[in-house]
Amino acid sequence: MLIKAKPKLDIVFKKLFTDIQNTDLLIDFISCIIDVPKKDIYDITILDNEVLPESIDKKFSRLDVLLNSSQGTMNIEIQVNNYGNFKERSLYYWAKTFSNQLNESEDYSKLQKTIAINIIDFNLFDCDEPHSVFFVSEKDRFELLTDKFRIDFLELKKAGNSKNPMLKEWLTFLSVTTEEELDIMNTNTMNPEIIGKAIAVIRKMSADEKLLYDIQRREKAILDERSALNFAKNEGVVEGKAVGKAEGKIEGVDNLINQFNFSLTDALKAMNISESEYNEFKLLRK
Repeated sequence: MLIKAKPKLDIVFKKLFTDIQNTDLLIDFISCIIDVPKKDIYDITILDNEVLPESIDKKFSRLDVLLNSSQGTMNIEIQVNNYGNFKERSLYYWAKTFSNQLNESEDYSKLQKTIAINIIDFNLFDCDEPHSVFFVSEKDRFELLTDKFRIDFLELKKAGNSKNPMLKEWLTFLSVTTEEELDIMNTNTMNPEIIGKAIAVIRKMSADEKLLYDIQRREKAILDERSALNFAKNEGVVEGKAVGKAEGKIEGVDNLINQFNFSLTDALKAMNISESEYNEFKLLRK
């Protein structure tokens, strides 16, 4: 039987890890990712624990987990759709999270270490290991430019290849879609106190009628988004073959706006084209 509240659905993921009663789950999860003892992760403040009603239905909305802790500022996002340019997208949001720490009059020395953790349900790198960690270092000496930069990617489809058994359990948990898979995990887990609790929370969510209504809305928005992306990309390829790549992208943007009610901003993101390019090309077509 399918789980009604799937852990990899962003609205479920966010509610799971921002609930103050589940702080132990969040600490354990972070500990497995950044390889820091749980006792060293404290003073956790969740900065955005609300799921706004309008964000549930909105295309391309981000239901991520933003927090401060003893280990710095962290932004944790789970993403099932591949928008393209995902590495650049992650770098952009890391930069926003890093820069948003300071008010205009504050000193740069107050900037905290910032870690962007991206959990993705698609393959991004040509490797078997699901966990990729990036720093900024000098090309020959490998000297770190700063210890305040870190971006992690965790590819759920490679969960079984993880060399870290505790992280493997977490990634497997996030990937489950059926009650049978939950039962197997509950029986065989190496960490029954934590993983067992996470499973119990998911089952409780699956019985919450109000939450299930929001989950259904969110699933529909993501499916519509995926269909629209595929349609736009296919249309862009067809148009691109006929009249050139640029015009193919313009047609893709117009299709998203006219047939799927995308905003111009979201349609431009989906087709990876700037507003100035779009306007310039539209002007030339008149």
